[in-house]
Formats: sequence, C-alpha cells, structure tokens
Amino acid sequence: MTRPKRRKYFIDERFQTKYLLLTVLGLFVYNLLLLAAIFLPVLLPLGSDLPVAEQAHAARTFLLLHTHIWPAVGLVIAVMGILSIFVSHKIAGPAYRLSTSLQQVTAGDLDISVRLRKGDDLQGLADQVNTHLDELRSFVKTLETDHEILTASIASLENRLKDDSPDAAQAEVIAQLRESQKRLANTLNRFNFPE
Repeated sequence: MTRPKRRKYFIDERFQTKYLLLTVLGLFVYNLLLLAAIFLPVLLPLGSDLPVAEQAHAARTFLLLHTHIWPAVGLVIAVMGILSIFVSHKIAGPAYRLSTSLQQVTAGDLDISVRLRKGDDLQGLADQVNTHLDELRSFVKTLETDHEILTASIASLENRLKDDSPDAAQAEVIAQLRESQKRLANTLNRFNFPE
C-alpha cells in the first residue's frame, strides 16, 4: 500500500519555522565570518599608505567581490532555507502522526498502528509505539478475560448462596467483588478495538 505524498509542507508551523530561522541564522553568521575572511584582506590595503595603483587594484577587487558574492550568499541562504523546510518536514510529519495516534490511544482507540512513509524520520520511535500498543492490547485482552472470569465467579458464588442467607462476611466479600467488577468494567469501557 503506497501512502500519498503530503502536499502541505508546514505541518508543525512552530517547529518548522523555528528550524528554518535557526538554519537561516546559522548560515547568516557563517557567511558573515566567511565574508570577513574574504573581504578583510582586500579592504586592508585601501586604508594603508600603499601606492594609488595598488589601492585602485584593491578597490576593483573589492567591487568585483561585492557584485558577485552578495547574490551568491543570498541564493545560498534562500536555497538552504527552503531545504530546511523539506528536511524539517521529514521530522514534523512523523511527529504529527505520532501525536495524533497517541491522542487516539488516549481516547481509548486501540485499533490503530502508527505507519510512516518510507524515508520519514522517527521510524524507530513509531516501531516502539506500535510495540507498546501491541502490549497494551494484550493487557486489555487479559483484563477482559479476568472481567469475564470475575463476573462468572460472582454469579456462581451468588447461586451457591441463593438458598442460604449469606452471613455478613460473605455479603462483604460479594460486595467487594461487585465493586471490583464495576471498576474493571469502567476501565475496559474506555478502550475500543475489534475482537
């Protein structure tokens, strides 16, 4: 079964915007340092006592660098910013899917499993969540079985004591068992998954 590609690239706007801004800021700082390393050696002769010809050569070099480097720096920052959206999409999409799946589990739906697209990040986490869901389904099945046994045992005990009037201790035990049965039934009612 192939999953359709996501058409919306800003799935978690807060996370992805933060990732985009951090990427652009990091590139901006990196480029400032790189440009300082490139421009400073060219600018130093302009403020020195060198002959005018050498200063003119330094000025032409500076202008040439200036006209070619700034557009390239802008292009690199723009391209890396756009790439950061695609990279963060590979994290934000699976995180969103995991979050919605866990909300379903919290609501009591155990008939789910987390499936991520091939190439998405967080595959290991999705596998762990699916393993825990399998264990939770098994646990709930055990509780259902125990509830059925408890219900049958209470009915059997009441049938045995039907002709005889139960004494206070027996009545107390039956009342405690009924209360336990009720709590167990309420817990099981929270969960929903097919047989």
